[in-house]
Amino acid sequence: MEFEVGFTNSVRYKCLEDLQQRSIDLYLSYCGMEDVECGYHFGPHVRKEYVLHLVTKGKGLFHCEDSYYEISENMAFLIYPDMNTEYEADLEDPWSYAWIGFNGGKAHTCVTNAGFLPECPVISIHNMDILLDCIHLMLEAHHLTYANELKRGSQLMRFFSTLIEDYAREHPNSSRNNHDYPCAVYVEQAIDYMQKNYKQKLKVNDLADYIGINRSYLTNSFQKVLHMSPQKFLITLRLDKAISLLKETSLPIHEVSAQVGYDDPLAFSKIFKQKYGVSPSSFRGSPEKLVQYKNKNEYLHSSSNLN
Repeated sequence: MEFEVGFTNSVRYKCLEDLQQRSIDLYLSYCGMEDVECGYHFGPHVRKEYVLHLVTKGKGLFHCEDSYYEISENMAFLIYPDMNTEYEADLEDPWSYAWIGFNGGKAHTCVTNAGFLPECPVISIHNMDILLDCIHLMLEAHHLTYANELKRGSQLMRFFSTLIEDYAREHPNSSRNNHDYPCAVYVEQAIDYMQKNYKQKLKVNDLADYIGINRSYLTNSFQKVLHMSPQKFLITLRLDKAISLLKETSLPIHEVSAQVGYDDPLAFSKIFKQKYGVSPSSFRGSPEKLVQYKNKNEYLHSSSNLN
């Protein structure tokens, strides 16, 4: 079995997609750019990750839950995970846009500090050239090397640091610059604790006690910020660490299992296969392959990241 990453490169459409998750904090799933045809419509659709679109010219309509937004040049709209959205290009002046799909433990904090809110997922952009350069460089780094992985990650960081600095300049007194939502602070504390102790036996009650809040509030905070439970995040964290060990070492499966907090190798293998569709040993022997295409929609998406 091969894990495919798609790269489409045409005059009007460029897209890199189905990148494997390598970081639990903030990671890029896909990115792209397109000159959209008149009236092109997408949705309704629910995403698993955050998707941020930058409109470089033209205009269109963004429908999010029960609200409609008219979007034009130098504006951005954000799609939140698990939120039903649809959007369409104008019939006379269709938009061109670039996008990034991303997620991770710090994704919520990044978008909030950049000025987005679920009830207001649209902002104006003042540094479009820098943000587009970030996406250009992500697309250029499409070959599946560790160096390119670091390049894409660094451009994702640069992208959000630019957005956040711009928002802070325009709104110097905003409480969002200091965590608008207290629950985000608790989630970050919990993530930090889990990252340091994922090899140990962890219980949500113990985690909540360490932070100083009750279990219910911690669970609700994770759902609000990350759209998953603390237990699911811990599993994701452990499997992310397991992937690194499987790819970068020759440790036996039972040792990999023990190093990521699973005393029972069979239980570890079962959880791993539920998430990735293959056993740990099969994953270790599965190469990651870049598949290149010339036209949009030739690549068969495995993560519903059409734009």
